[in-house]
Amino acid sequence: MLTQTLHEQPDLFATDRWPRRPYCSDDLQFGLKIRSLSQALTKSYIQVNPPRLRVWSMFDIDRAGAAVAWEDADLPPPSWITQNRENGHAHLVYGLSVPVLVDGLGARDAPLRYLSGIESMMRAKLRADEGFSGLITKNPLHPLWRTLRGPTMGYELGELAQWLPGLEKHIVRRNPEENGLGRNLTVFDETRAWAYRAIRPYWGTGLQGWNCWLAACNGYALGRNGEFPSPMDPLEVWHIAKSVAKWTWRNTTFQSFSAYQAAQGAKGGRAKAKAYEDRAASARVMRASGLTQAAIAAELGVTERTIRNWTGK
Repeated sequence: MLTQTLHEQPDLFATDRWPRRPYCSDDLQFGLKIRSLSQALTKSYIQVNPPRLRVWSMFDIDRAGAAVAWEDADLPPPSWITQNRENGHAHLVYGLSVPVLVDGLGARDAPLRYLSGIESMMRAKLRADEGFSGLITKNPLHPLWRTLRGPTMGYELGELAQWLPGLEKHIVRRNPEENGLGRNLTVFDETRAWAYRAIRPYWGTGLQGWNCWLAACNGYALGRNGEFPSPMDPLEVWHIAKSVAKWTWRNTTFQSFSAYQAAQGAKGGRAKAKAYEDRAASARVMRASGLTQAAIAAELGVTERTIRNWTGK
């Protein structure tokens, strides 16, 4: 059941669920500006998710009758809907009772990929715009839009999953879909992997080096974003790049990198030693079963002298 009592619901704008200084605009053709939340709430378009957090999952439906798309898709009612009064196009917004960190080195992989799968399947069922970044939405308090309020401001991810049979097929594992939140995952994963080695020339370069490193991370992330059929907004890419740059700048040093290489080398050495022991044990078993040294050497790919050393015969 959806109602038009949104203005009577102050909990929608609880300060911990909205950016303190969101991007906003009255006309997107003239760009975005950062304003205090109270000022931004007077604009027709507003940023609703804080940087790096998914508090609201949004879907852009560009067709008449979009406000009832959730019923046609057999999904739960949105937390709110903002509809264009002239053409019926709408944004459907679902609140998350437990916000999910969507980028940065502190993001937990499992809930992030779970949310990505949920949003991917909901987008498909709603036939929503795959290129919609979700950075800016129609302000639910602005009179320009027809706003409908749903029965709850927050869903658990598990609650949404109950409406999505076959969800497991949509949960990204290694190669996320290149739309929606999957783009965040791809840019973050690939920028992070690149940064671990790319930062080495910037070690010990001070503030100037930091500025150059931040620009390098942003440039790499923007380049990867540009490969998507529907790229993310550059502001979203900036937040991802900045989080990767900050973590690697603080935590990746010459000493830590050397220690990591030493640990990997030791791990490789232990693996080689274990493989050597396994082959020697195999040689002894094969020799006991009556095979000749030549046959065992050919089977294990070593010399007959090695077989004699392993078997003592």
